[in-house]
Amino acid sequence: MIEQILGFGQNFWAALSSGSASSAHLWLYVVITLLVMVEGPISILLAAGASSAGFLNPLPVFIAATVGNLIADALWYGLGYIGKIDWLLRRRGWFGVDAEKLNLFRQVIHQQAVKLLIFAKLTNGLIVPVLIATGLARVPWRKWFPIILVTNLLTSLVMVAVGYYMASSLLRVQQGLRYAAFAATLLFLLAASFYVRHLLSRKDVVTLLDKAEQ
Repeated sequence: MIEQILGFGQNFWAALSSGSASSAHLWLYVVITLLVMVEGPISILLAAGASSAGFLNPLPVFIAATVGNLIADALWYGLGYIGKIDWLLRRRGWFGVDAEKLNLFRQVIHQQAVKLLIFAKLTNGLIVPVLIATGLARVPWRKWFPIILVTNLLTSLVMVAVGYYMASSLLRVQQGLRYAAFAATLLFLLAASFYVRHLLSRKDVVTLLDKAEQ
């Protein structure tokens, strides 16, 4: 099953690379970057698995994963940054939110931005709302971007390594199962041959065969 999937992937890459090989591979990594922006972990694991099978290069996969995550994080921050918080202030009576609470929210985000971003990035589930909140609070780039860069480098490295070695392990397991199946087949044939010889050597069977010949 794994070989069929890898074979399909190989044929796909070969068809895609029918023009210029270098430009085709470059576009592959651009596509990986876009996929990571949409669905980071799964895309990274799949690309790392493809690099383990020899279809891609692990280093460009790591770079594409890091760049994709960085762009996605910057877009979420930008979404919060351009958010209409002034519009919310003008209509605070509708939502039960006053200016003091919003100012307190901004102060908390400014003070705890580094801790919140590290925690959210490592847990992955809270990163989007934290980045939007960071943008809403107008936290400057120089304060949050280095943290996001470092955490993206670490998480991308871990994900690429996991996907790479997971695929290698699966291929080794499949190869081992193939050898085991071959050995089991040989043992079955040997056992069957011994059983047939033993069956034919029995006296009642020999007598029955002699009668059949007569």
